[in-house]
Amino acid sequence: MRQDLDRFNGLLLVYPKPGDHRIWMKNMLIPLRVYWIDSDFNVVGTRRLEPCLQDPCPVYSVSQWSRYVLELSDHGHDLKPGDRIDGLRDL
Repeated sequence: MRQDLDRFNGLLLVYPKPGDHRIWMKNMLIPLRVYWIDSDFNVVGTRRLEPCLQDPCPVYSVSQWSRYVLELSDHGHDLKPGDRIDGLRDL
């Protein structure tokens, strides 16, 4: 398990179609900044999530459907709902 995450590393979850994609933080050791992104590459929601080491762990989502979920370190990112991420176009 990761005990730290560089500012420029993360995880991009790509789903085959838009939906209510939920995540949890079970067994994570570090907080993350999570961005839900729609099919047009617009940020539709963001949350700062804390690690969860006990059951049951909460499950997180946002009110709008997404196609991508981007998990980044919890520092130095200023994306907000309505921002467009053009770097995902080639997926």
